[in-house]
Amino acid sequence: MYKRYECAHCDFYEIARHDLYKEKCPACGHKYHVFEEDIDEGKYSWLFNIIKNHFYFENFVIRENSFLFIGTMISDFSRIKEIFENMEYYPFIRKKEEKIYLHLFKAKKPGKSRVILPMILLVATIFSVFYAGLSWATSLEEMGYVKNMWLTSLIFTIGLIFILGSHELAHKIIAMKNKIEASWPYFIPMPLFPIGTMGALITIKSPIPDKKTAIKLGLSGPLIGFIASIIIISIGIAISPAVPTAEYIERAEAYAAAHPGTYGIGFGETLILKMLVKMFLDAPEGYTTVIHPLTITGIIGVFVTALNLMPMGQLDGGHIARSVLGQKYHMIASKTIALSLIGFGLLGTFLRYPVWPGWMLWGFIGYLISSRGHPGAMDEVTKLTGKDKLLALIGIIIFILCVTPVPIYVVP
Repeated sequence: MYKRYECAHCDFYEIARHDLYKEKCPACGHKYHVFEEDIDEGKYSWLFNIIKNHFYFENFVIRENSFLFIGTMISDFSRIKEIFENMEYYPFIRKKEEKIYLHLFKAKKPGKSRVILPMILLVATIFSVFYAGLSWATSLEEMGYVKNMWLTSLIFTIGLIFILGSHELAHKIIAMKNKIEASWPYFIPMPLFPIGTMGALITIKSPIPDKKTAIKLGLSGPLIGFIASIIIISIGIAISPAVPTAEYIERAEAYAAAHPGTYGIGFGETLILKMLVKMFLDAPEGYTTVIHPLTITGIIGVFVTALNLMPMGQLDGGHIARSVLGQKYHMIASKTIALSLIGFGLLGTFLRYPVWPGWMLWGFIGYLISSRGHPGAMDEVTKLTGKDKLLALIGIIIFILCVTPVPIYVVP
């Protein structure tokens, strides 16, 4: 005789060989109705005959599109993964109270990665970023510090697309290398935004095999994007002219008088920017460096890197945090950080501290994506190596170098 746990609220059910001592439905949290039921074990003999050679189970649970076996491993997980993926099932293993929980989910075949839509969005983003670049270049041309605003805007566009594209392609390459189905990068155009884009993203269409792969996948984009940003900032500083300070003030005041009501955009100093400025920016006394718009794209890249490395939900930092902290503590960390960002933004707004109010919006978004949780890797039992933990530490260091309380602000 088997126990059938049935939820009248959401129609979720599970049938267990032995009592699970469960009261609430894992899908909606409502109380179960428990019944005794007979099942035909022969119906599942194909599964039991395979499982018994690789996994010793004390109990098993049958659900609509999945199975759960509770016991101990006999074979290496890679072997179990290979067998069941060939049978179009995704295996996931978790450890609880010294027992292994082997979940088998019916695999949904991921659709083919679309190419046309990503290409259309890329072209739209190029035009959008180019338009934004013109707004940065026009004032410099009128002040006499840029000879050709069209060329300057093209350089701005190349720099920003290079950084965002490097970030997403790094994810794509790691995904392909580890046989993870992932889309091509989707760039997000924003014509009226000062930088012309809201970034880019790829979607993961199949499970991540293990924790170390999750760390590599999460770190790859920010790491490459960070390196690309450093390169772009360094080049931008190198081509930024140093002019007499008195001359610059005179031209800036003349431009402001000719364009009343205009405002500029300023960017906060991150640790990495301070380091690069100290290394490469060496204006003589009495001179001011007129920052080339290409430098702005690198600063934007640093900002995007910091946002992506926040350990919330399924952000890049979320992949890393889930692998290191586990399901429970990753969820706690995600929601705590999201709420802290909201509080941080509110505190700065009401007390007029120098804090970016955008942290409130980002915290709200972070809380929403954190509430959805993170599915985790297939294998969350195998322990991380020292190398894996070092990669996670690199992610933390990059985040510290890239974050600042006021990443962007308005200059009257």
